[in-house]
Amino acid sequence: MEYIQIFYDFFPAYLLTFFRIVGFLIIAPLFSSRNVLSMMKAALAMLISIMVVPNMADISALTIDTSLLVFFIYAISEFAIGLSIGYVASLFFHAVNLAGQSIDMQMGFGIVNVVDPQTGAQMPVMGTFKYFLTMFFYLSINGHLLLLDALIKSYELIPLGNFAVTMGLMNFMIYATKNVFIMALKIALPYVGALFAADFILGIIARTVPQMNVFMIGMPLKITVGFILSITIIPLYIYILGAFFERSFTDIYTLIRVLS
Repeated sequence: MEYIQIFYDFFPAYLLTFFRIVGFLIIAPLFSSRNVLSMMKAALAMLISIMVVPNMADISALTIDTSLLVFFIYAISEFAIGLSIGYVASLFFHAVNLAGQSIDMQMGFGIVNVVDPQTGAQMPVMGTFKYFLTMFFYLSINGHLLLLDALIKSYELIPLGNFAVTMGLMNFMIYATKNVFIMALKIALPYVGALFAADFILGIIARTVPQMNVFMIGMPLKITVGFILSITIIPLYIYILGAFFERSFTDIYTLIRVLS
């Protein structure tokens, strides 16, 4: 009965909380998958908002007695906050896809794409393999629960309706987006280095043994090297994932502090 009375008295606060969560679920990894039904996302957003609002520090300050236009602006700002947090959380997976495209170009899989069941978009073969390996690791460390925990803690630092586009926010977004290319380079570097060495050796063979058709052996050789490397460096890749995920969550909390 107490929760029902709180819900009745502070319904605008529940709506604003709901908009922030919806913005997060639209773009956050795993939750944004098209395999997750929209009704399930809406139900999860409602459930989290019902749990969050009664536990806020000063619930008496959550009443919003203002015009519909101002409330609409508040709703848009809350949606933008959730969207920003989800965007930063998804950057690492974009780095994995970018690294997969670079690897496929080096291996000769540049024209081979498969359909990603998560997004429905065309993805490279190695990018798909890396993506699912990353997603399995993400679920094994309860990354989705850690993301929800960060979202809920954002209400402690960012009050409802308190959103402003500042220079600090713009600089952080540029910094976070720049890190996508750095992470993609670090993931693809072993493949690029090994395949470059294979190209270098094939070039020497082509000069020293002109009778040999290096184009006939070059493609199978590069594919074989790529597959062998994919198997042998899985422990190293898991270690890199752990470091990058830790950095990703650090960036999420940094964004929350910037928004506050």
